[in-house]
Amino acid sequence: MAVSEQLLQEVSCNLLLLASTYLPDEVVVALKKALDNETDPIAIKQLEAILKNIELSKEKKAAICQDTGLPLFFIDLGTKVQLEGDPVNAFWEAVKIATVKVPLRQNVVHPVTFQNLGNNTGWGIPAIHWDVIAGKDYMDITVATKGFGSEIHTATAWVLTSENTRKATARAVLDVVEDTMGEACPPVIISVGIGGTSDVSTYNAKKGLFRTPFGADHPDPMIAEMEREILAAVNNTKLGPMGFGGNNYALALNIEIAGTHTSIVPITVTFQCWADRYASARIYNDGRVEYISHKDALSYCKG
Repeated sequence: MAVSEQLLQEVSCNLLLLASTYLPDEVVVALKKALDNETDPIAIKQLEAILKNIELSKEKKAAICQDTGLPLFFIDLGTKVQLEGDPVNAFWEAVKIATVKVPLRQNVVHPVTFQNLGNNTGWGIPAIHWDVIAGKDYMDITVATKGFGSEIHTATAWVLTSENTRKATARAVLDVVEDTMGEACPPVIISVGIGGTSDVSTYNAKKGLFRTPFGADHPDPMIAEMEREILAAVNNTKLGPMGFGGNNYALALNIEIAGTHTSIVPITVTFQCWADRYASARIYNDGRVEYISHKDALSYCKG
């Protein structure tokens, strides 16, 4: 059997609708935990408003935020998966359908002329990132609708290997947090890519925003310890929700690493706002579909 273009389109459209209107349960749990440990009265009001926003979005099947972002696809493709048809076309058509069904704001424009095709596609968007997974008979699809209030504060620092990378990473994150303040709509998810080239560190940082399960530690104990230490330091700034003060500026801090050049380490820091809009599914070679991030997913886009 093979995974058909039609099935890819249907599942991808479902994921876009889920990402835009329903936060993953794990993210909602993290926000409720933040409310439980918050002491600042203004921060409490901000978190209560956020949770009410999430509730209304789910109830009305409406977009969580007016900035419905740019569509990103992260594909982990098993080498035993057979694809039938044009998978890229399936992803593009899914975006066009979801733009009408959600609806999604028509965000995608030509970067120079600002021409807008009105369907959130064009000029290389949606961005599709492929990773190949040896020996697997399934493909994992993660869709993210990336808003730009958080995206614009992505930053890369370059650190000599003669420096202490661990300290430099903490310093880089705190510098970017101080510059960002409330503009990324905290409480945020922070992701850091360390090593590789500039594009590798940026890609790892971006993909790290959507780590599953939410808040999971890095498998390397040393990196996991760095994650916990830097997350605590970020929250100790007391910038809090929306930058108005409080205990919860970040819900999670994820680090992804890559081998680097012997002389220089790139460190890329990026953010996702509290509206952590992603959805993921696994499609098996026999056509079975398992929704990972949203267990109660419905087929919104069939036919």
